[in-house]
Amino acid sequence: MSEVFVGRQPIYDREMRVRAYELLFRSSMENRASFVDGDEATSEVIHGTFLDLGLDRIAGDKTVFINLTRNLLMSEGILAFPQDRVVLEVLEDVRIDDDLLAALRLLSQKGYRIALDDFVYREGPQPLLALANIVKVDLGQLKNGELEAQARELQKHRVRLLAEKVEDREQYNLCRELGFEYFQGYYLCRPNVVRGRRITTNRLTVIQLIQKLHRPELDLRDLEEYIANDVSLSYHLLRFINSAYYGLSKPVSSIHRAVVYLGRDAIRHWVTLLALRSLNNQHGDVLVNALIRARMCQLLAESSNFMQYDSFFTVGLFSTLEQVLQTPMEQILSELPMSEEVNAALLRGEGAMGEALSCTLAFEQDSPEKSRHFRSLSHVRTGRLYLSAIAWANELKEEMGI
Repeated sequence: MSEVFVGRQPIYDREMRVRAYELLFRSSMENRASFVDGDEATSEVIHGTFLDLGLDRIAGDKTVFINLTRNLLMSEGILAFPQDRVVLEVLEDVRIDDDLLAALRLLSQKGYRIALDDFVYREGPQPLLALANIVKVDLGQLKNGELEAQARELQKHRVRLLAEKVEDREQYNLCRELGFEYFQGYYLCRPNVVRGRRITTNRLTVIQLIQKLHRPELDLRDLEEYIANDVSLSYHLLRFINSAYYGLSKPVSSIHRAVVYLGRDAIRHWVTLLALRSLNNQHGDVLVNALIRARMCQLLAESSNFMQYDSFFTVGLFSTLEQVLQTPMEQILSELPMSEEVNAALLRGEGAMGEALSCTLAFEQDSPEKSRHFRSLSHVRTGRLYLSAIAWANELKEEMGI
């Protein structure tokens, strides 16, 4: 499994309280960014924040600033960001034209805050200023006397000023006197790096899901089935809906409930976010094994008249995450809130779901020591169900091109 690294640097207010973090691309714990394409770097930050580590782990309840290239500003995946937690930074080298301004105008109308990065005021039309909420002024770009002039001109517009690259107390005090509201730089705090592991998603699976989501006749039941049949999609979706952004009183532990709650548009934005990054292929044998376990647990639940068979499916599917992520199940579940029943099944093999998983593993491992019956079902009946689960998973493997 590959690791993921996201840098973050605090942004302070005039009372020296941390109000936000700027998120930065990092390729290792050494807190340095290797040179990569701008789109790739930003996509890595987005994917690491929202899909691997989680926004809550990165920033707690604080806002995050994310640098965005032109391509990403005009991507539908941006709409998956929570408006009250994200400030969209327009980089200084972004090409400004009517298409970009229209995209920014739409984002502003939807409630997103826009920051201009390394902005320098010049005479003449400034179309971005009319859309901006925050202007970041790079102190390293301005000579003596220029900072005062820049602050004076920018304050004529309805924007808040953020001083970045504050290197010493003298600069900090001057910016406070000039009316800056936010401050960022080595004098206040250097960036640090948050580290985690990445679960990869099959490229073809994501492409096929995007195609499905844009069909006008799409049935949510078909969408649910497709997502449920892929362990990484299921993992990412449940992390997404159980994040602090939605603030649900009870964790959602089934794909069915996640799909119903989010609806088609929100899921399309989430899937587009997945596709922002060049996704690596997961080993097909691991995915097929996950599908067999998931289907077997579901069949056992259905045959024994358990109503929450979709949660049984989740238990079987997620039972492979420890292998996929190379991370202890306890840590995985601490970052992926699930119901107590699902946790008990995955961690300790308890409850009906745990029994179903144990029965499944007995067949998988061809273990005579472990029980191959489930509740009132006989060994013969469960054996037939297991063969049915294998056939279903292999058929799906061919359909999905795993």
